[in-house]
Amino acid sequence: MSTPHRYAQPALRRPRKLQLATNAGLAPGAGSGIGIRGVEVVQAIQSVDNSVRLIADKPAVVRLYLDPASVASASLVTGELAWRRDGGGMTYLPAMNRVKVKPTKRPTLDEQRFDIDLSINFRLPQEALKAGELELFVRRLSVPAGADIPIATPVQFKVRFHSAPVLRVRAIGLRYKSLTTPGTFVSPEAIHFMYLKSYLQRAYPVAAVEWSQLVVDADLIAPPFPANASDLANAQLSALRAREISSGVDPRTHYYGLVDNDRGKEGCFMRGSAAYDVKRGIFGLVASGPTGVPNGWTGDTDASFADWYGAHELGHTFQRRHPGFPLGTQPPDPEEKSFPYPDGLITTRPGNRFVGLDIGDPSLPTAMRALPGELHHDVMTYADSQWLSAYTYEAILNRLLDEEVRLAP
Repeated sequence: MSTPHRYAQPALRRPRKLQLATNAGLAPGAGSGIGIRGVEVVQAIQSVDNSVRLIADKPAVVRLYLDPASVASASLVTGELAWRRDGGGMTYLPAMNRVKVKPTKRPTLDEQRFDIDLSINFRLPQEALKAGELELFVRRLSVPAGADIPIATPVQFKVRFHSAPVLRVRAIGLRYKSLTTPGTFVSPEAIHFMYLKSYLQRAYPVAAVEWSQLVVDADLIAPPFPANASDLANAQLSALRAREISSGVDPRTHYYGLVDNDRGKEGCFMRGSAAYDVKRGIFGLVASGPTGVPNGWTGDTDASFADWYGAHELGHTFQRRHPGFPLGTQPPDPEEKSFPYPDGLITTRPGNRFVGLDIGDPSLPTAMRALPGELHHDVMTYADSQWLSAYTYEAILNRLLDEEVRLAP
């Protein structure tokens, strides 16, 4: 009889038992259970006290931060979240991941918030996201496939999900004659439309994007693009929008033009802008901007810069203005007097009150990741690594709510 190969069956190992710290001077609850530093419910940007409004039906992740000072030995930890609505029965939700807790390695709360792998994460199901109040309970932590871990202070709190309008966007690719290859035309590829739509879905304060797109010939622009090329593009888009609104398109629809940079050829980058009514001092619902492959430009390493660039120009159509960062590069808009964060960041400093979350999109693909507030800048700046700050997020939401009523057909 042959000896069984050691790979013929998996080795069974008992999970290592977590020891709780009993030393004096540790976090509150030490000796009686593992400590919880905080819990955030995040959709795009959030503070540790959950001050940013949550949008009904928009994907949300609950992030749980453990206190490594409350344990005496290293262990993997996972957990289970309970939730209920309207005083009904509990529904239990397992964590998406597990974290390694080490008493010898004690990341700060900021460091945990900056790294999606340092928090225990729960993705809320769709039925938990409807408008209204949601109760959340953290009552069970455990060693994976092992024993439960006592919790020093079980966490129970409520959050509210708010109804928000649909974001209506009509994306128009403007096709132009190639400067370098006579007889051919340049137009945005489908990937650029996809990246823009996905970014708006993930970063803007909306649960749904009502989207349509088409490509038309550019009537007023041709390379090399002059400084006012986007003004000319916006004039064409404004005329198109007027015709389509009169034919039944929802007047709450924002129009955005995409102009490809022809693989980075000189003279083919059209700087973006939004239509602006100087007399009334407000932006219109039309904007346009360039698109192409970033190749690391402004810290962007994915397949398109149409996403954050388009979110910036569309931000103007929601009356968002330049806060003036980086200093000396972006002239501050005199009408923007309230931007609250230093250096155009998406957080306070010191304090790091806010941290962003890109929930990701597997169809692109982009992975879920935390966006440290001290490294990422507001989408209305000209700085690198852009996302929506809580200030811009809330302002766009307010404008959407206003337009939903004021511009209703």
